[in-house]
Amino acid sequence: MPFRNLPGVTTCRFKRGEYLIRAGEPIEYVYYLQKGTVYREVVSASGKGSILTSKAGGNIVRSLVGVLILYRQPDEGISHNDFVAHTNCLCYKIPKETCMRYFRQAPELMEELVRAAMEAYVELETLFYTKEEGQVAGRLCHLLLERAHETEDGLVVSRKVTNVEMAKFLAVHKVTVARILRVLKEQDCVFRTAQGLVLTNPEKLQRYASNELELKYR
Repeated sequence: MPFRNLPGVTTCRFKRGEYLIRAGEPIEYVYYLQKGTVYREVVSASGKGSILTSKAGGNIVRSLVGVLILYRQPDEGISHNDFVAHTNCLCYKIPKETCMRYFRQAPELMEELVRAAMEAYVELETLFYTKEEGQVAGRLCHLLLERAHETEDGLVVSRKVTNVEMAKFLAVHKVTVARILRVLKEQDCVFRTAQGLVLTNPEKLQRYASNELELKYR
């Protein structure tokens, strides 16, 4: 997708922790991630933060940050959430009118945008359903499997993925994450190294993630 050739598009960078879009503010630009990861975060009235979704570079429509806000009614163009750089990011900065005009001229991309919106909706629905139904442990196992990568030691979740970050993804307290991980360690499913969290029994983690097995941690 040649965003860099569209009218008014510039290149910009964000450092880890910087805001691309802030909650409550109208957006004037959509950002296309060339490199990096961005989290969509929400803070409750009690001050508790949760990560709703994440965006990563290199996936055309799914690398666009803020595009769905343009089509929200009735407060079109106002963000309800913060979009924060989780890593250093390199982006194309696209004026909102340019972005909307481009999508009107490319119906196949608009269709892809609708699919991305539905995926985000399903993710949120799953998050709150699992929390309500007491399936947080299974959701955490799914998150571990999703974030793991192959190393010489096997499947490893990087130490950069902290308990606090996992708690935000699950909308629970970090103590809850620590309790679940302690039980998983006792069951020889995980253990920590300087590299991160090693998944020693991914098959069992998958059974927890699919709710085939119930993990009791309270």
